[in-house]
Amino acid sequence: MKKHRFTLQYKILSVTVLIVICLLGFVMIMHDRINTLQRETSFISHQDREITSLANKIEKNILDMETGQRGYIITGDEKYLEPYNLGKAQWKASYDKLSVLNANDSLQLQRLVDIENSIQHWIEQSGDYVIELKKEGQEAEILRYFNSDDGKDQMDRIRSQFSTYRETMNENTNTLIAEQADRNKLLLDFLYIAWAIIAITSVVASWIISHAIVSTIRKVTHTIAGLDSSVDMKTRVEITTNDEISDLSVATNHLIDTQQERIWIQDHANDLLSRYPGITHVSQLGDIFLSKTAEVIDYPYSALYIRTQEHDQDLFNRTSTFGGSSNITDHRIFHIGEGLVGQCAKEARLMHIQDLPEHYINIQSGLGVFAPKNLLLLPVSFSGEVVAVVEIATFSPLTERQIEFLDSISDAFGAAINSTISSMRIEQLLEQSQRLNEELQVYTEELQTQSEELQIQTESLHATNRKLEEKNLLAERKSFEAEQAQIELAQSAELLRQSSQYKSEFLANMSHELRTPLNGILLLSEFLMENQSGALSEEDIEFSQAIHSSGQDLLRLINDILDLSKVEAGKLNIEIEAINLTEIPEAMLQSFNQLSRKKEIPFHIQIGEDLPPLFYSDAQRVRQIIINLLSNAFKFTAKGSVTLEIRLATTDELVKLGNLETGLFIAFAIKDTGIGIPYEKQSIIFEAFQQADGNTERQYGGTGLGLSISRELATLLGGRITVESQEGMGSVFTVYLPLKLQDPSLEEITEKVVDLSHEEEGSVALAAATSENISSDFTSLNHKHVLIVDDDERNLFALSNMLRKRGLQVTTAADGERGIHALEQSASIDIVLMDIMMPVMNGYEAINRIREIPTKKQIPIIALTAKALKEDKAKILQAGATDYLSKPINLDRLLALMQLLLTSDS
Repeated sequence: MKKHRFTLQYKILSVTVLIVICLLGFVMIMHDRINTLQRETSFISHQDREITSLANKIEKNILDMETGQRGYIITGDEKYLEPYNLGKAQWKASYDKLSVLNANDSLQLQRLVDIENSIQHWIEQSGDYVIELKKEGQEAEILRYFNSDDGKDQMDRIRSQFSTYRETMNENTNTLIAEQADRNKLLLDFLYIAWAIIAITSVVASWIISHAIVSTIRKVTHTIAGLDSSVDMKTRVEITTNDEISDLSVATNHLIDTQQERIWIQDHANDLLSRYPGITHVSQLGDIFLSKTAEVIDYPYSALYIRTQEHDQDLFNRTSTFGGSSNITDHRIFHIGEGLVGQCAKEARLMHIQDLPEHYINIQSGLGVFAPKNLLLLPVSFSGEVVAVVEIATFSPLTERQIEFLDSISDAFGAAINSTISSMRIEQLLEQSQRLNEELQVYTEELQTQSEELQIQTESLHATNRKLEEKNLLAERKSFEAEQAQIELAQSAELLRQSSQYKSEFLANMSHELRTPLNGILLLSEFLMENQSGALSEEDIEFSQAIHSSGQDLLRLINDILDLSKVEAGKLNIEIEAINLTEIPEAMLQSFNQLSRKKEIPFHIQIGEDLPPLFYSDAQRVRQIIINLLSNAFKFTAKGSVTLEIRLATTDELVKLGNLETGLFIAFAIKDTGIGIPYEKQSIIFEAFQQADGNTERQYGGTGLGLSISRELATLLGGRITVESQEGMGSVFTVYLPLKLQDPSLEEITEKVVDLSHEEEGSVALAAATSENISSDFTSLNHKHVLIVDDDERNLFALSNMLRKRGLQVTTAADGERGIHALEQSASIDIVLMDIMMPVMNGYEAINRIREIPTKKQIPIIALTAKALKEDKAKILQAGATDYLSKPINLDRLLALMQLLLTSDS
C-alpha cells in the first residue's frame, strides 16, 4: 500500500487555512456587533435630533405668536398678525409629531399634554382675547390686562414646562448612551479574548508544523555532517519521511554516489556555467568569469583578451580586467604571436611563468602596493581555435588542482564566448545569409558540426526576444501607471483649489448669515439703551446693555474665527507702516485702565531704555496680538498685578528661538500673577479652541481662539510667541517681532492704501477723513430722505425706527426691484442704504441698475454688507457703491458716513 505523501507545502497550507478560518469567524462576529452598535447609535441620534427640532419649532411658533401679538398691540398694523396666525396654525402639527415620538414614554407624554393645555389656555385667554380687544379699540382694557401680567405668567409657565421636558429628554438620552457604552466595553473585551484565542491557536499550530519540519531537517543535516568523502564512501542519508526532505535525502545519496571524486571542480564549474545564460556582451561575460575564478583560486589580478577581426587581421583585444590599477600599460591589443598574449594564442598552450621582475606590474590596494611573482596565460579554445587568452598574476605559484580547474572550465568558457559573439553577430549573419550559403557549400562538413550549435543559439535568441518583449510590456505598464498618477495628481490639485474656493465662499456666506441677525440685535439694544422715550426702567436699560454687550462679544468671536480662517487660507494681507513705540503704552493704558480699576489689579508698563523710536510692522495686527494677551492676563489674574514690558530682545533669546531672520527684534512681554499654566498643557494652549483644561473654560469663559490667532499673526509678521508659566504663580507671554519686517521708505508707507480687510466695519470715506471732517452733531441730517433696501424685516424695523428718531424721513423696500421702484417714484430721496444679499435682485445688480438711471447716477449709495472678506468689499465698490459698512451697523458710524457723503455731495 502506497504511503500518503504529506508535503511541506500541504502542512504550511493547513496551518494557513486554520488561521484564515479563525480570522473569518472573528471578522463575521465583529461585523455583526459593529452593525448593531451603528444601528443603535443612529436611532439615538435621529430620535434626539427629531424631538429637539420639534420642541424648538413649537417654542418658535409660540414666540412668533407672542411677538406678533405684541407688535399688533403696539402698532395696530395687521401685518404683525401674520406670524401670530402662522405660529397658531403650525404649532399643533409639530405637537402631534412630538406626541408620536414620545408614545412609549408616559411621563413625557403627560408633560406634552400639560404643555398643550397651557398653550391652548394662553391662546384663548391672552392671545386671541387681547387681539380682539385691540380690534375693538378697547385700549383701557388692554392696558389693564397687561398690568395684571397674566399673559406673561402663562408664557413663563410654558417655557418652564418645555425646560422640564428637555431635561427629562436629555436624561433619557444619557441613559441610552451609557447603556451603549457598556455594550461597547463588552465588545472590546470580546475582541481581546478572540484575538488571544486566534493568536494562541496560530502559535500552537505553527509550532507543531515547524517542529515536524525542523526535526526532519536536523536528521538529514546530521547524516550529511557525518560523511567523510575521503574515507567512508558507504555512508548514506537515512530516509524516514515522505516529503520534500526525503527528496533531499535521495538527491544527496545520488550526489555522493556519482560526483564524490570531482566535487570541488564540478561545483565551481557548474556555478560558473550557471552565470552564463542571459549574457549578451563579451565584456560582461569576461567580468563574471574573472570574478568567479578569482574567488575560487584567490588571485589578485587578471585580464581577458578576446579574439576579434579588424581589416582581415586577427587581434586579441583586452575587454575585461580584475584588480587592475592606473599604472597598467595601455597596450590593450595584441596580434597573434605578439608578446606573451599573442604567443600563447599562437601555440594554444598554457604558459606558467615564475619569478617575475620586481617592477613587471604593481597591484594596488588601500593599504599599499604589491608586485606579483608568477604569471599564468591560459588559452581558451572553441572547436580547436583559440578565441581568448586569460592572463593571471599571483603572489605564489598555482597548484595542480587550481590549474586543473582552469583547464576544465576553459572549453565551456570558449563555447560561452563563441555563443555570446554569435549572438552579437546574429543580425549581421542574417543580412549576409545569401553569401554565407554559397560559402557554406564548400564547408558542408563544418556546417553539419555547427548546425546544432546554431540551433542552440537560435533558441537562446528566441528566449532573449521573449524577455525583451516582457520588459517592453512592463515598461508600457509603468508608463501608463505614471500617466494615471499624473492625472490623479492634477485632479487632487483641482480638488484642493475647489476646497479653498468653497471655504472662502462658506466664510462669506456664514459672515452674512451671522452678521445680519446680529445687526438687528445690536441696533435694537442700542436703541433701547438710549431710552429716548423714557419708558424703560433702569433694570430694563441694564438688560439692554447686557444684550448689546453679548452681541458685541458674538461679533468679536465671528471676527476671530474669520481672522483665523484668513490666516490659514493665506488671504490675510499685511500692511507695513512705521509704528511709534511710545504710542503703544498709551493705547494699552487707555484700553485697560478701566478694567484694571474694576478688578483692582495694578497695570504697569515698562519701557526699555535702548528702544528705538520706530519699528516697521503691521500696526493693527501688533495691537491685536498685545490686546489678546493683555485680555487673557487680566481674565486669569484675581490678585497681584499685570505688567507690559517693551524692550529689545537679547541675543540669547533669539538663539533659543532659532529659525528667525537676522537683525534686531522687539520683545513685548506680558506678565501676570494669575493662575498659571501647567507645563504639560503649555504645548496645546496655542491650538484653536483649546484651553489648559475644561475647568478653565467653565470658570473664566472664552473660546480658546485668542492665543491661536496671536500665534498665527506673530508668525505672519516674521516673529514668534513664547510662554513661561508655573501653575499658581503666573505666566509670562513674550512676543518677538522684527524691528523691520521690511525696509520701506517713508514715501512708500504714506502711499499705502488702506486694506479692506483691516476695516471690519468698513468705509473708505471714514478711513480717509480726518477727525475735523467727522462731527458727532447730526442735526444736518434732519428731514433728509433715506431709502433702506433690506430683505430682513428685523433690520428694516430696527434701522428705520432709529433713523426716524434721529429726524430722518425713511422709505423701506424688501428687495432690489422694490428699491429701484421706490427710488423712481420719489424724487426726494437723498441717499440709499443697500443690503447686498437679497432674493429676487441682490445688492450688486440693484446698484448697477440705479447707476444706469440718468437722474440717480450721483446719488450716494452706502452698501450694508454682512460679508467681511476683502474681495467682497472690493466687488461692492466696483459695482458702483459710494461706500460701504459691514454689519452689524454702528449707528454713529452710519450717521457720520451719511453726513460726510451728503455734505460732500452738496
